[in-house]
Amino acid sequence: MKLSKRLICGLTWAALGLPAFSQVAPDAPDSASARTLPTVTVTNASATTQPGALRDEVVKTESISAQEIKNSGAANLPELLAGRPGIDTQVECSVCNTRQITLNNLPGRFTTLMVDGVPIFSSVSNAYGLDMIGLNSLERVDISRGAGTSLIAPDSLAGTVNLVTKRPKADGAEIDLDVGSYGMQRESLYGTEVIQGGALMVTAMHQSQDSVDSIGDGISQSAGFNRNQLGLGLFLDDVGGFKVKTRFDHLEEQRMGGPLGSDYYGVIANTAGNPFNFSAGPNGSPASNDWINPATGKLTGTPYDAGAFGLAQIIFTTRNQIVSTAEETTGYGKLRLAFGYAEHDQSSWYGGDANYFGNQHQYYLESSLQQSFGDTLVTTGINYRYEDLSSTSYPNNAPPALFNADAYAYKTPGIFLQAYRSFFDEKLELNASLRYDSNNDFGGIATPRLDLLWHHTDETSSRLAMGTGYRLPTSFFELDHAVLDASSVDRTRAEAERSENISYTWNYAGDRTTITTSANHTRINNMALFLQDPANPTGLVLAPAASAYTIDNVDFVGTWQVNAKDAITLGLEKYAYQFNPADFQGQLFSRPDYRASLALDHTNGPWNLNIKATFTGPQNLAAFYDYADSPRYNLDGTPKITASPTFWVVDMHANYQLTPKISGFLGVNNVFNYTQGSVDNPLFVDSTGNLNVTHLWGPLIGRTLNAGIRVLF
Repeated sequence: MKLSKRLICGLTWAALGLPAFSQVAPDAPDSASARTLPTVTVTNASATTQPGALRDEVVKTESISAQEIKNSGAANLPELLAGRPGIDTQVECSVCNTRQITLNNLPGRFTTLMVDGVPIFSSVSNAYGLDMIGLNSLERVDISRGAGTSLIAPDSLAGTVNLVTKRPKADGAEIDLDVGSYGMQRESLYGTEVIQGGALMVTAMHQSQDSVDSIGDGISQSAGFNRNQLGLGLFLDDVGGFKVKTRFDHLEEQRMGGPLGSDYYGVIANTAGNPFNFSAGPNGSPASNDWINPATGKLTGTPYDAGAFGLAQIIFTTRNQIVSTAEETTGYGKLRLAFGYAEHDQSSWYGGDANYFGNQHQYYLESSLQQSFGDTLVTTGINYRYEDLSSTSYPNNAPPALFNADAYAYKTPGIFLQAYRSFFDEKLELNASLRYDSNNDFGGIATPRLDLLWHHTDETSSRLAMGTGYRLPTSFFELDHAVLDASSVDRTRAEAERSENISYTWNYAGDRTTITTSANHTRINNMALFLQDPANPTGLVLAPAASAYTIDNVDFVGTWQVNAKDAITLGLEKYAYQFNPADFQGQLFSRPDYRASLALDHTNGPWNLNIKATFTGPQNLAAFYDYADSPRYNLDGTPKITASPTFWVVDMHANYQLTPKISGFLGVNNVFNYTQGSVDNPLFVDSTGNLNVTHLWGPLIGRTLNAGIRVLF
């Protein structure tokens, strides 16, 4: 079925109330071109994306192909990346389920998300925006781990995740329809049309799911949501000599955690009584409407009476973003231009804390030129990054409104220089870069990086990388809801967070086997924390931790193509954490000591079966959550466990090709129904009996099933 220009350009834009397309656009991948040093992100399309393989670039880059995305059954980016060696998805709240992508087990806010090489997400948009990112328009996802791995995103202290948009090659459409457990339903569309000198793309998705309470206390561990996405793409092959790629995305979501259901405004109005049962679940309270105060060993004596709203976290998110890149090869070299803009709005009601309304804008501009000087390929460029946040907060325990307590506006022009050269008959490849940024609040910051690639043989290679990065601290979305009812946030003591990274990687790519093993050392200095303001008992200070946070890790991932039908992938990773718990005051999220995964991919005629089992080792909860200075207790007054148990999670996904254009799929996630709530309630109380919801170490939702159909036109 051919999609008309009127359908794509008219109805979809009109649905958003936007004007018609102007002629700006994108580039098509050029796999036939000679390999050149990437100025922004890895773009070589010839490399394999089999697990364990690396792209043919100096910077270590792993890729997930469009086919692997389909086989995984993932509906969004966090689902796709969860449980991969060195990569994971971290839930940071058991009620609202904000999620971050972690690289090398570093805090999720240190991962920079890019769209076509343009960094256009922030800690604000990452908090609730990652779940809304659809996958059906992607050619691949590139992951680079390590500080400074992206020349244009110095804030990637842990590394980058780059979403590469697929350039349409033919007219067509793909529709996916699926349903699943807990009222889950999803409908998605990916449509393309080739036009003279380019192509058009439209994507749309709706997904919803009910809230889930696996403990029986009436408090969700998995928030219910309703989300929508609409995307438009324009690809032009020759605009004054430039290949142009432009995509626009509109994202919106309503989610509620805490009370069950989706009656958002009914919950907001319900501020008295007790709809919950605090005696349910592991180590539940002896009373359904109260809990033990560890300081006295008795019930607090003030039964819960804040209604459904008291434990509710309701978040409405709207986001519009546009990303455009243009590349031209001239007699002077390869010229790249890039532009990004995003507006992110959040309206939220955080129960006992505050009602919070935030608005953020981001701009990104870049110009770079890649030239050859003899045997050296040199990239020079400039970029400008702007990010702000303005907000209004209405504390529920202090009625006067707080305006812009967490506001900031960062303006950061930067320049960068990168040189690439090969030696010893191309056995050694060297890539050295330096960039300098000048921020309006933190001044000038230089970030150097050196990457070396040695080709031992045609199948084996070694990579050595050393680099630094920095990140500008923001506010509420960093770590803590406490800022919501703070009368002020003193930012005068804040410092740029700094990362130092060194890593070694050995890679083997044979006909049937690919292996990658690496060792990494990352040190984070000046990690941003919220501290009580000694000069203002109702205020907070955004200040750096007194000492460094260091992670050393080794990981292994290998894939063996057993035969034409079967491939087995093994992943192993081990971590050592060095930090003083007292210096971080429990403002870290726990991470495992080790993890292992085993995956089977079986293709037989019309069938494709993907099975993945992940084993997670223990987590030192006492250290990460600083039990020594901030002990945690169950609702029955007993101490929280000091280390999490080990556990397995098994996921299965099957595809069956009914006809050349129709396929069906069936998925079962968390087959053995393991949840943290079966062992350890995510709720906890502090030493004075105050209730909190961020005691996290394991899966919050148990077994889920989904089934659907995919139709090509």
